Amino acid sequence: MVDRRIQVLEPPEGIPATNMPVLVSFLDRSATTSGTLAFAAGLLAVLGVALLVTGRFGIAVPLFLLVFMGSVSVFYGHLTIAGSLPMRRLADKPFRLVSGLEGAVVAGSRVSVPLDGRWLVVRFPAPLRAQLAAQRRLWVLGRFVLLPGVIVPRRGAIRGAPVKGSRPLAPESVSPGRLLSLHRRLLGQYYLYGAGITLVAGAFSAWAALDLPDRDGFLVLNAQALAILCVLGTLGLAITALVVSRPVPEPHWTELAVVSGPASVTFFGMVTVKGRTVLPDGRQVTVSAGGSDQSLAANIAATGRLWVLGVPVAGKVAKAGVPGHAVFGPVKFGS
Repeated sequence: MVDRRIQVLEPPEGIPATNMPVLVSFLDRSATTSGTLAFAAGLLAVLGVALLVTGRFGIAVPLFLLVFMGSVSVFYGHLTIAGSLPMRRLADKPFRLVSGLEGAVVAGSRVSVPLDGRWLVVRFPAPLRAQLAAQRRLWVLGRFVLLPGVIVPRRGAIRGAPVKGSRPLAPESVSPGRLLSLHRRLLGQYYLYGAGITLVAGAFSAWAALDLPDRDGFLVLNAQALAILCVLGTLGLAITALVVSRPVPEPHWTELAVVSGPASVTFFGMVTVKGRTVLPDGRQVTVSAGGSDQSLAANIAATGRLWVLGVPVAGKVAKAGVPGHAVFGPVKFGS
């Protein structure tokens, strides 16, 4: 069960979502960054088409630009059009708290929640599903959903029926250790995806090194070097995936009070916060957060609390999170 002493960032109830710390600036920056990346990648994909027509650089290089940059453009374009922009337009409306989740069902990663005579179907990764099953509450804005403590929205779909083959979403307590293991396993999957993409990029690079018409040009050497780096990167990512996917024992948490300003959003859409805290040994140090999890920095700034895995050490990077919530990421302590 969730320790009620643990404070987390949640949307304000009954007032516009614009009053939720960081949310609007996060959505605005995400839309700008995703749109810029989609446009830039689209230009490179068009360049690939042009090179394919001219034939000057063979077939591999144009196809690499077309396939990879085209995919990147579509991905980030979808994030912008279907994610950040639609939710930003709803920000003047209040979130709606749905608790209890009576009648909610789950099929794989998709959770179907009865809502106003219809069904809100949302795809959740394993850590968020575990948190939802334990807490039985979520915040809804249109077809977008937030879980307590989590600032990154999930986009759902309104349907007339739940997903076929669904079973009841039974209440289930989740320990911080299990939630951490689920989170690490999810990270491992992301690393494996990265390894697969890197391997494909290496294959394209090797093909380009063999396919380029100008055998004495610098592009051949660059393609060969890139292929080697991609192979090494694939091995590194695969090993990292295996390491982070290993189960971990029940963690020991150290709670710290943090005095900080409001969280801010960087150019690339990362939520960061800087402040000061006192370590268990009485030493006063600076602390900063803003790594892989957007929600961690937002929670620190909103609650003034920081939960660290293990005993924090000055001058070191530590893993932190919010016990009972799918929020984990690195923090850096000053010396």
